[in-house]
Amino acid sequence: MAPIIGIIFSENIEDDPSNNYINAIKEFGGIPRTLYPGISEDAYADIDALLLTGGDTGGSDIHPDNFDAEWHPTLKYVNEDRDAFEISLCQQAIAADMPVFGICRGIQIMSIAMGGSLYQDIPSEFPKEASCQSQVNDVDSRHTIEIVAGSRLNQITGKRTDEVNSAHHQAVRDKGEGFEVTARTTEGIIEALENKSQRFVLGVQYHPERMVETADFQEHRRKLFEAFIEAASE
Repeated sequence: MAPIIGIIFSENIEDDPSNNYINAIKEFGGIPRTLYPGISEDAYADIDALLLTGGDTGGSDIHPDNFDAEWHPTLKYVNEDRDAFEISLCQQAIAADMPVFGICRGIQIMSIAMGGSLYQDIPSEFPKEASCQSQVNDVDSRHTIEIVAGSRLNQITGKRTDEVNSAHHQAVRDKGEGFEVTARTTEGIIEALENKSQRFVLGVQYHPERMVETADFQEHRRKLFEAFIEAASE
């Protein structure tokens, strides 16, 4: 039977046929189940894995109270209910050795859930990151990442360097307990975290769910989601 993948959003979007996360889970063999703050615990009692998604207009940036920092003036679309819901589910999933895959905001939640912290605004707090990881005319920026040899991401992709997309202004500063940094930009921003003591706990700062423009992007996307779904099926 196909594994049930809990996918966290700010609100119920299960009827959205265009959602990239939902469609990727379907495409690679999982059964998506939309989770959001306020939903009954019964909705996620039987999930096989957890997908932590990127931000949306109902909850994008993470409240700095979650990592003992002061409010930064660039923050927007902060949703404390979503923060609390995601952090709690992530902690529960890791404690249960459930597969967890974090994308963009998701890698940040994973790290914070285990005591990590963030750069709240890359341009002002990490100025040597020249690309700023933003979108231009709704098109993701692209940049190269350097992947640690022997890491899960290296094993999945078969690459030590690769081009990926990005659309974010925040990033992991201090990794959470149990995590290892397994990819960075050439400037040093964390692009992937893994917990090797778990079956599958992997976070990436980029957006594989919408890496479709080139054959290389499609291959990277496919390999990541297939590995996640395989882990959820075990």
